[in-house]
Amino acid sequence: MIEFPAEYGPQSFSMALVDFGGIMRPALGGAVTRVNRLGNRYRCDVSMPPLELDDGRVFVSRLIRAKSEGLRMEIPLTLGKQGVPGVTATVDGAVAGGTSLPVKGVNAGWVAKEGYWLSIVKSGQHYVHNIAALATADVTGDIVLTITPELRVPLVDGDVVHLAKPMIEGFVDGDSGAWEWSLAHHAMISFALEEAG
Repeated sequence: MIEFPAEYGPQSFSMALVDFGGIMRPALGGAVTRVNRLGNRYRCDVSMPPLELDDGRVFVSRLIRAKSEGLRMEIPLTLGKQGVPGVTATVDGAVAGGTSLPVKGVNAGWVAKEGYWLSIVKSGQHYVHNIAALATADVTGDIVLTITPELRVPLVDGDVVHLAKPMIEGFVDGDSGAWEWSLAHHAMISFALEEAG
């Protein structure tokens, strides 16, 4: 799994939900029905700031490798940090699926606000989720988070949950990985990254 050098963050970063469900419209009228399907995930469109020649070469090399090896990067929390959740959060018990995620090991009293991001690590792969409802950790550091989309893999007790630095991981999508060298000798890099699982 490829990672970019940590000293550079994206200049722009936009997230979108990849939705495998859909709306069913009856041919002869009647009520419209929403069909939900499992497997919804996220993708992001990323533009890096102009990079000096040497740094640009490193980023281009890693972007090329990420097409086949995959890319992992931190989700920039541009609207502020997500409080102080602590660094030892893990799944509390076995969870087969759904939208409730029991977590242990957060700081007592930490407040998870609607719209916060998290990633869960299962077998070395990060899965991104968004927190859908306000929740507060109890005095023992336990909290139950309502998340969206639904879990995509079964979880076991102790799987790591990243709350302070959630990561998105997947493959650079299609022909979107592109770069150019400006006349000022800067690399201009942009790409789309979609979760693999």
